[in-house]
Amino acid sequence: MSNNKDRESDDHGLKAVKQNSKYYLRGGDLHLLADGELFRVHRYFFERESDKLRGKLAQPASPGGKPEGTSDSNAIILSKVSAADLEKFLWIFYNPRYSLYDATFEEWSVILRLADLWGFFEVKALCVRQLESIDIDIVDRLVLYQKYKIDEKTLIPRYVELCARDELLTQDEGNRLGLATTLMICNLRERLRSSANPSDGSKSPLPPNLDREDIGDFIRATMSGASIPFSPTKKSPTEGQGEKERQRGWHQGPAKRSKRRHYGQYRQIENLV
Repeated sequence: MSNNKDRESDDHGLKAVKQNSKYYLRGGDLHLLADGELFRVHRYFFERESDKLRGKLAQPASPGGKPEGTSDSNAIILSKVSAADLEKFLWIFYNPRYSLYDATFEEWSVILRLADLWGFFEVKALCVRQLESIDIDIVDRLVLYQKYKIDEKTLIPRYVELCARDELLTQDEGNRLGLATTLMICNLRERLRSSANPSDGSKSPLPPNLDREDIGDFIRATMSGASIPFSPTKKSPTEGQGEKERQRGWHQGPAKRSKRRHYGQYRQIENLV
C-alpha cells in the first residue's frame, strides 16, 4: 500500500480513475484505489482479519487532514495490486453464495498472494483448504505452497506423493521446485529405497512393505533433524517378527503399545535404508 504523497506518481492523481463496477458499495467506509479504479468497501473485514492493516487504518490523520482511506480523494493506493486481483480477493467477503467458494486454481493463487501480503491468515487458510480440493499438478501445488510458506503439515503429504511414486523427478519439475527442494526429494527417495533396481532409467519403485504413513513419519523425522539408526541388514516383513514385537512392547497392554507405535514405524524404515 502506498501513502497519499505518492498519488501524483501513480496515474497523476484521480484524473483517470473510475468507480469499480462490483465493489464500490453504498455504505462502505474504506476507500481503496487499485489500477485506476476506486473501491468502496467495509473496513470491518480488514480490521478484523489483518493485524497489519488494522494498525495502518488506526493511524491518526495529519493536522488538518482526514484519516487515510475515508474518502475517494484520499483513498489508500494499492500500488502492487491490479483491480481484477482485488476483485477476486474481495469476493471472499462479499460472496453471494455464502459458504460456496467455487474458484479456479489461478483465482485461488491470486487470493492466496494477497492474503499472504496483507496478513489475512484466516483467508490464507481458506485458500489452502479450497486448493486441497482441486486436482492440480503436484509440483504446481508444492511451488505455490512453498512460495507462501504454507505449514509443514500440508506440505508433507505432497512430499510423500513425490517420494512414493515410481517416476523420478523430471528436469522441468526440478527447475520449478528449486535446488533445495529437489535435492531434499532426491535424498529422501534414495534413502527410502533399499536398492535402486529400476526397470528403466526413469522409474525407481519403493519396497513393497513400506506404506505412505511410514514415509510420512520418515520425512517428518528427517525434516526435524531426528537421527534414525541405519541398519545394513534388510529383512522381510515377517522375519524376526517375534523379536520386533518384544522390542516394541506388543506383549504389554494397549496403552504402552500405543506409546511405542511411532518408534516401531521408524524401525521398519531403519531396515530398508
